[in-house]
Amino acid sequence: MNNLSFLQLGPTPSILLQEGPPVAGTPVAPAAGTTGAPAGGATGKAAGGLDFFTLMIMGVLLALIVSTVLGGRREKKKFEAMMSSIKKNDQVRTVGGIIGSVVEVKPDVVVLKIDENSNTKITVVRSKIEAVMKESTASA
Repeated sequence: MNNLSFLQLGPTPSILLQEGPPVAGTPVAPAAGTTGAPAGGATGKAAGGLDFFTLMIMGVLLALIVSTVLGGRREKKKFEAMMSSIKKNDQVRTVGGIIGSVVEVKPDVVVLKIDENSNTKITVVRSKIEAVMKESTASA
């Protein structure tokens, strides 16, 4: 006798007896001993429905997007306020790390004095000023 006689094999489904791929429109019968009901007993829920977990994930993603957009606007507004408040004798730091005193403010550039002894001045594009380190106290 066969060593695998303890395995109880049921009848072979008709789809497996076909040669080649299944033909479109051919009904497939359920396996012997099963019904057409979905596994797990979930009969009342429609496929593709929104459940609580999906709605929660969508809410979190929406909150992240809103906070990113509003945070960017807030930073831009703060930067614009700093740019408009730059005046002569303010000490500023550029994106490149150069620290100097403002000598002249033009619409698109700022002239900085970076060395008192040699009277070295550089011209920097206004958008490349990273921070105002110390505002001037003397009103000119």
